Amino acid sequence: MLEPFRMFLEMKGFDLPSGANQEIDATTLGGILAQPDEDMPGDLVEALHLIGSIGSDERFDELLDLAGSNQIETDGEVTALDLATQIWLKNPEALERKEHEEFFQKRKSFESFRAAAPDDVMAVDDLPADLSQLEASLDAYFQAKKRGVGCRIMRKDSVGEVRFLVEHGQPCKREPSRKGPRSTSTFFRPEKTDVVIYDAIHNELRINASTFADVREYRVQFGRHVFGGEDKFVFAEKYTLDPLKEDGRAALNCRDIAGLDTVKLREIEYSWGGAFEHFEVHRAESLFHALALIQRTIEAEAQIRKAVFKIKLDDEKKPRTVTIKAGNKSGYNRGEEAMVIEDWLRARGFVITEEGAADAQADAALAGD
Repeated sequence: MLEPFRMFLEMKGFDLPSGANQEIDATTLGGILAQPDEDMPGDLVEALHLIGSIGSDERFDELLDLAGSNQIETDGEVTALDLATQIWLKNPEALERKEHEEFFQKRKSFESFRAAAPDDVMAVDDLPADLSQLEASLDAYFQAKKRGVGCRIMRKDSVGEVRFLVEHGQPCKREPSRKGPRSTSTFFRPEKTDVVIYDAIHNELRINASTFADVREYRVQFGRHVFGGEDKFVFAEKYTLDPLKEDGRAALNCRDIAGLDTVKLREIEYSWGGAFEHFEVHRAESLFHALALIQRTIEAEAQIRKAVFKIKLDDEKKPRTVTIKAGNKSGYNRGEEAMVIEDWLRARGFVITEEGAADAQADAALAGD
């Protein structure tokens, strides 16, 4: 692992042994690696970051499986860091993909787009494996936006959904930095990774990106190159918070959803409208109980713009924060467990179905007569 960086290590006063049987001065080497500076090669910094972040005891079983899939032999005394190091030596991209999976789990805020033809569902196995044309189209888009050259898309199939991680450049930045004792500046182009999810169960596209212009471009380009038409997915309101008005505390019931333990309403934001754009926010550990103490309930006249829930899954110690905004925006960690939360939202009526949308249009038409 260290052979490509021999010159750097020797510059730092460390002699890398030339023979396999020679001992390494671990104390000196550890001191060098623990204090990275501007002279340390970028590839070494990246390797140390990957191995350190992925090589944890909590991921031991995953790393063991990953080592096996890469034909890496291990003994009974191997550690998580040993596994991460061996995987990096054999197939560094495998370790990168594992880090990207961890990164995906942390994304929360997504814009949702429904299929224009809800019954026209595309099977996951029918999605194209070659994404080069999609990469080329997005590369041209980002170049036109002065984001630099190069766009890479990684696909990860999961239960009921396909996740696409889109790596691209950001506008260049210049920041103050230090070069030894001198003050200088560093000019660089940051990298950004956006997330696009195809939910095959509910036939919708969810997108997490920096700007809404990027969200629109992803909707068009993924529709064109992956799903057969740029208007395959369209904007439509997905979420409504009216069940909190209509059903009260019963809207938090989760006994019929396998995998959920408890649901609490943590925060609610009202819009009263009018010329003064009056907004009102209520926040408590258990909002329905707190409102009852002051002899209040959910306001029937105001529009509920946002609600924040604390949702505890059966196999987790801490509850998750789930933010839902009226319209098509949601905020909660993704991954397989998120499907359970999605099931609860649909079961309690927070997700607008095709039938619900049609009924709303009919009611609006009757009201206008």
